[in-house]
Amino acid sequence: MTTSALAEKRKLHILKITKNKSKRTRMSNNNVEIVKDFFAAMGRGDVEGLLALSAEDIEWIIPGEDWPLAGMHRGHAGLTDLLQKASETLETSYPKPFEFVAQGDRVQVIGFAKGKIIATNKTFEDDWVFSITVQNGKLTNIREYIDTQALARASEMSLGNEEIIRKLYAAGEGPGMDTEQFVSFFSKEGYMYDVPSGTKFRGKAIGDSIAALASAFPDVHRELLSIYVTENVVVVELRIRGTHKGKLALGSKTIAPTGMAIDVPCVDVFRLESGKVRSFNCYNLPSVMQQQLGLVSN
Repeated sequence: MTTSALAEKRKLHILKITKNKSKRTRMSNNNVEIVKDFFAAMGRGDVEGLLALSAEDIEWIIPGEDWPLAGMHRGHAGLTDLLQKASETLETSYPKPFEFVAQGDRVQVIGFAKGKIIATNKTFEDDWVFSITVQNGKLTNIREYIDTQALARASEMSLGNEEIIRKLYAAGEGPGMDTEQFVSFFSKEGYMYDVPSGTKFRGKAIGDSIAALASAFPDVHRELLSIYVTENVVVVELRIRGTHKGKLALGSKTIAPTGMAIDVPCVDVFRLESGKVRSFNCYNLPSVMQQQLGLVSN
């Protein structure tokens, strides 16, 4: 083979490589545009547009176990159900532009999301990657790589208001009494209001008042008779029972141990916001306690 023939053959080979590379580049660029259109339709809530860009046997894989959207979603029916569930489950925003990286029929989409889970009102932040396969102009496979722990934490249901209040009472008495935990149930602005004395306690003072009662009545127990819950208000009918074995501060006086038992009716009214006690109004009958301790006559 002559030198000129070899040169011509080499030239044709280079042209073929260049042509194939150009073809792959055009295909990758086209796939990126298809994926961009898919995300734009998703942002608009355009289900028909999404289905038009998806293969009939599309598979969308979301990892994790402890949040509602996890699992394998197949076909147009699965995609429609997923989008509906997502709209009911979370609110999401994307503060940064997406980054698209393509090679052949694969498109990687890199992004950052902020949002909240609607059922729990808990927020999350998520750095994510979508690995997408595009064939014949349609999305055939989507696999998400997301912060599953952040989303699972945000999906955890908070305690119901009644359960929160029951746990608060449990922290305020008995061998496991924990005044710091008791105070932790209050919001930063939260307070406890002893209605008969007109005294409000905030922060550490709330725990100190609980500890003072337990010091005067080491076996103190709050018998919860009835609990009424309506939205963010919890009303508790109870009786405070115990034996007077320690010093008891009543107004400006300190009462020495009498050894007498008390059984005092009370009503506690709690108002909660976002799972924390905003206010705790305690309506009790100090005159009944004083009578039971023998401090005043009937």
